[in-house]
Amino acid sequence: MGKYVWPCPSYSRMSSGYGNRVHPIYGTVKFHDGVDLAAASGVPILAFGSGTVTVSGLNGGYGNYISINHGGGLMSFYGHCSKLYVSKGAKVTAGQKIAAVGTTGNSTGCHLHFGMHLNGSSVNPLNYVSSKDTVSNYSGAKSGGTATNTVKALFTAYYPANNAMEGGFLDALGNKLDPSKHTCAAPPSVPFGTKITVQGTGTALDGVTYTVNDRGGMIQIANGMYHFDLLMSSNAECNRWGKKYGKAVIGGSGGSSGSTSSGTSTEKEKKKDITTVVVKSVTGAAGTRKEILRDVPSCQMPGAELIIQNRNGQLQQPMIEGDIVWETTRSGAASSLTFTVVKDDTLNFHEGNPVSFRFNGANVFYGYVFKKSRSDNRLIKVTAHDQLRYFKNKDTISYTNKTYADVLKMLAADYGLKVGTVTDTKYKIPQRIEEGTLFDMLGNASDLTIINTGEVYVLYDDFGKLCLKPYESLLLPLYIDEDTAQGYSYTSSIDSDVYNRIKLAWDNDETGVREVHVMNNTASQSKWGTLQYYEKLDNALNTADLQTKAKALMNYYNVIHRELTMQKVFGDVRARAGTSVCVGMGLGDINIKNYMCVEKAKHTFSNGLYTMDLYLSGIRGEFSA
Repeated sequence: MGKYVWPCPSYSRMSSGYGNRVHPIYGTVKFHDGVDLAAASGVPILAFGSGTVTVSGLNGGYGNYISINHGGGLMSFYGHCSKLYVSKGAKVTAGQKIAAVGTTGNSTGCHLHFGMHLNGSSVNPLNYVSSKDTVSNYSGAKSGGTATNTVKALFTAYYPANNAMEGGFLDALGNKLDPSKHTCAAPPSVPFGTKITVQGTGTALDGVTYTVNDRGGMIQIANGMYHFDLLMSSNAECNRWGKKYGKAVIGGSGGSSGSTSSGTSTEKEKKKDITTVVVKSVTGAAGTRKEILRDVPSCQMPGAELIIQNRNGQLQQPMIEGDIVWETTRSGAASSLTFTVVKDDTLNFHEGNPVSFRFNGANVFYGYVFKKSRSDNRLIKVTAHDQLRYFKNKDTISYTNKTYADVLKMLAADYGLKVGTVTDTKYKIPQRIEEGTLFDMLGNASDLTIINTGEVYVLYDDFGKLCLKPYESLLLPLYIDEDTAQGYSYTSSIDSDVYNRIKLAWDNDETGVREVHVMNNTASQSKWGTLQYYEKLDNALNTADLQTKAKALMNYYNVIHRELTMQKVFGDVRARAGTSVCVGMGLGDINIKNYMCVEKAKHTFSNGLYTMDLYLSGIRGEFSA
């Protein structure tokens, strides 16, 4: 549990640390009095801890700047903001949104400069807080600027003399008084901008919230009684209301800034950004399927061994008619096993029952019956899928600072799925809120990992256990050429999924402009013409992240799309989607002799004959000579 809150949960990386560094603008060694957190423009900045805002505005090279006094000599500050949401004197709580990331002042790109002082001297903020210190696990003091404090109060109505507000009557901040703003005058110890909610007067103003923007010589605290002057909407209302005793709630989000006849709130609170998904209720316990089939060892018999466990825990080895077909796909789909069984008096199984398949004693497939169909009373065609089928479920989740591997384990735990070897993917994704299929969520985690590390990982089910391994670790000692396959088909194309111009757009709500960023590949455009990829981003990226994303997309798509299918190759159960086999082929326009990635694999077991069709490509669809 964190004593403080990390100020920028949606940052992409720490672009500069604390201490001496070569200044990115001046080119000389200068002391850097904070850490730079790269993030998209407009990303929320949160208060490190509870306290009082001491500065809010332009501050030299820091640009738009906020500083907060946390007490005990500790002060935090936030530079280069695009927007400031709190004013000087405001009380804030830990984790409150105080500003938005920008690139004002001396800045080379969108980021937050986050620094701290202790008793006036610079200190490393990482000694106090880390990216693990989220709002959800905050354990520090809950009190602060917007924490509520209820006091005894004397409320006095006021209105400028002779109804002459238009004549230039100003508040203590130099602004014209405006009754629609529901402002009030308060004792000097109550900062400007503080919310004051009226209670206990027995009038229609109970529950109405005012904002402190004024002072007065008689507005003090006397014998524990706080005096407040409430600005009324007219001179007549001021005379009717007069003075009332009651209670004032100082701080908090307040109630209303307006009133109805019943004194209820009429001002709508601003909507908060959705950053976290919380399960509020669950009806019924999650069911658990009993699977004794998992623990059944292979009988090491030659040929095919297919077993189904029924609901009664009985293991059945049905008679198979025709082929058994096992198919795998590299991403976004579960593997499948299709077969046809002969119905007899003893065979009894249903949808959801476990299925295992081995060949010559080697583990091939473990999954569950998802579909049964028949065209006569004797034969039942069965389709089974492995655990990845459950990743077609739709859901909504949020997470912070998790790797691709962490997200996989989290989703597996949520759905009661078994996990095998899961490699540490290292890159921690700062913050995500996701909605869609589990495949979509894992695909996003995979894409972010590729963009930030260049590493490609393969997700697959290994006989009933989810595995995540580096692409390089799945190279197989198999050589395939024209002599080892009965046939092949080859196509090369720039007609689909090939692009040499990347165009990324996002809507800047600060300027009302749709900003477009373009990356061209001149060499391939001179050969193929312009093939454009366009994507409208949900969130802004800083310049460095835009370039990184555009480069990753260009690397992926700016290649001739080539597909090679090797047909009726002598079967090997190790050759599943995501693995790589060595291929030697002369294809006319290109001769290849290197490892190729298996995009899809179809294994057919037919009366003792075992062959496979392999759909091959490079890891990005390219072929290397």
